[in-house]
Amino acid sequence: MTAPDYPLLALGSYETYQLAHIATYIAERLVRHRRSGRGREGRAARAEAVRDLAGAATALNNATGARTPDAELPRPLDRDTFAAARELLATGPRTADVVSLAGAGQPGWAVLGHVPGLGAVGARAVTKDVADALRAHFLTRPAGELSAWAVTQAPQRVPTLPRQVDLAAFVEHLDPDRDGDRAVARNLRGHNRRTDAAIRGRFTHIDLDAPAVVTPPSAPAGPPARRAARPARRPPVRAARRLRIQKPAAPTVPNTNAGP
Repeated sequence: MTAPDYPLLALGSYETYQLAHIATYIAERLVRHRRSGRGREGRAARAEAVRDLAGAATALNNATGARTPDAELPRPLDRDTFAAARELLATGPRTADVVSLAGAGQPGWAVLGHVPGLGAVGARAVTKDVADALRAHFLTRPAGELSAWAVTQAPQRVPTLPRQVDLAAFVEHLDPDRDGDRAVARNLRGHNRRTDAAIRGRFTHIDLDAPAVVTPPSAPAGPPARRAARPARRPPVRAARRLRIQKPAAPTVPNTNAGP
């Protein structure tokens, strides 16, 4: 794993972590709403997306302490706004990669980024707190979690949300294993007792107040290392005592002497 794949440049506060995850939950539901098809299944998918957006919008309002207009919920940047904001970064006042859209005649703030393997990512938010949270999010989360923030061809519109939403029923559709769903649930607590009971039941044995833990993805396993070849062992030299060494025989002397 190389640094551009997972750049841990900055870690925001726990509140920043919560805001970014709620905003990403909203962006994911906007993608579902946009990609829903026609017919009965498409209508059902859009209805579920609107329900989820309404619940997440309530969580965002609770987290920020102020109501965000439905049309100004965090959403991906379109290419034209991305290009305009990028020009502002080069010439106007900026804070890292967060820029006010006032210079382009638009309300709110833009977050610009580039994620290896995903490309251009961007977000727009009505408050700088959410924009700063998303900036930290873009810098610290793996690419697989940021696909909802890919820059879109046309501006992303938020569908009309209902004035009231059954938050307890909404909580039953949250996934306890996802960070964004946990952040949404955490910021719905205290809304009413029925919703609190649903959160306790859905997120049993999960500490919603646990500090954020960023775990880089494990590096892909490489091919197993080849074991070094051992040098061939030569058979030991036999000891000399095992070799049969024959000594030359002494000359034979006759027992009788030949007389004259």
